[in-house]
Amino acid sequence: MLFTGLPVLTKAGDLSMVNVEPNDFSGEGAPDDEKFWKRIARKYYDVSTDYINLENGYYGVQPKPVLQAFQKNMIVANKEASRFARQDYPGIAKKVKQELADFLEVSEDEIIITRNATEALNIAIQGYPFKAGDEVLLNQLDYFSMIEAFRMLEKRGQIGVKAFDMPLLPATEDEIVDIYRKQITEKTRVILLTHVSNINGLIVPVAKIAAMAREKGIDTITDSAHALGQIKFNLPQLGSHFVGLNLHKWIGNPIGAGVLYIKKERIKEMKPLFGDVNHREESIDKLAHFGTTPFAVIMTIPDSLAFHRMLGIERIQQRLHYLKMIWTDALRDMPAVELVTPTAPNLSGAIASFRLANKTATEIAEYLNTQHQIFTVGRVLGKQSCVRVTPSVYNTADDVKKMAAAVKAYIA
Repeated sequence: MLFTGLPVLTKAGDLSMVNVEPNDFSGEGAPDDEKFWKRIARKYYDVSTDYINLENGYYGVQPKPVLQAFQKNMIVANKEASRFARQDYPGIAKKVKQELADFLEVSEDEIIITRNATEALNIAIQGYPFKAGDEVLLNQLDYFSMIEAFRMLEKRGQIGVKAFDMPLLPATEDEIVDIYRKQITEKTRVILLTHVSNINGLIVPVAKIAAMAREKGIDTITDSAHALGQIKFNLPQLGSHFVGLNLHKWIGNPIGAGVLYIKKERIKEMKPLFGDVNHREESIDKLAHFGTTPFAVIMTIPDSLAFHRMLGIERIQQRLHYLKMIWTDALRDMPAVELVTPTAPNLSGAIASFRLANKTATEIAEYLNTQHQIFTVGRVLGKQSCVRVTPSVYNTADDVKKMAAAVKAYIA
């Protein structure tokens, strides 16, 4: 019997085995070293040549060695089936969790592996011990799913929500801290912090805000979905007791793995989102009753971490900032262009967004896609929205130059 409805996987790309050579990652890799980055892209990434993908903020392309490990893990889980899942996988998962905890510089007793950051943060938000009259502080650059989670609790009468408009172009980290400080009231119990905004890429100084909040007896719940793997930070030094992260964005793991971190002494007070009566109140595992999990996705986490380590977070962050600056510098002085992202390296990473006068984000993104085969995405930001541009390490300087040239042609 011939199954005609299934895609032919052999046409998906060149998936021949790639041997990772440490020398490929040593000694070079300056942000503007196109020879280095093109070599990395050619050898370790299999991406479409039909268009330029500048929408890498959705999820990250898996490097070839990670994809190959994922395929191997899928075959093992599928072939060995329930005996593997029940007898072998629990030990494998424990080792994966320990390696992930080491990568994050926290205890394995302080993390659970979720399906994504949205799930992780919902566990934190809906499990937090709010009391009557408590208020949550958030703004328009926070991720819509987290805003909706808090709004849902507000609708149920469990909390109040205070929303404010974050300036799009703050000049310094201290200015951002002061903005949050001025919004605090005597009712504020929690501040939602989006470490790196999915809308305009603004990096907020989580450690400074968390320290300020703690002095006032206020907790922070931090959405680091776009931060992990894109910018360098130390999870314990953030000072936020509740953090949700993604592994499928800038770490390059297969889709289906996120992380929730809760500082150990805070676990006991958290209420499970999913029913659980078998774990101790002080065990973070009480928050992780998910049912069957994606075995191969979780088994691949060590491979994605290993590749990310070889490339190096400092080198990644500097390269992404360099690519961002190429296109933002090219458009900065165009009268019709409004950049809505501060471009200082401590205030934004890869993600930056722009608007055009009298054009919607949908119209601009459609033009770039259909006329120039450059894929971007529109994000909600007030009435006019914005176009988000998100290069990755496999993108070239020419890719972002072509995008800038296309925008100039559009407004000419």
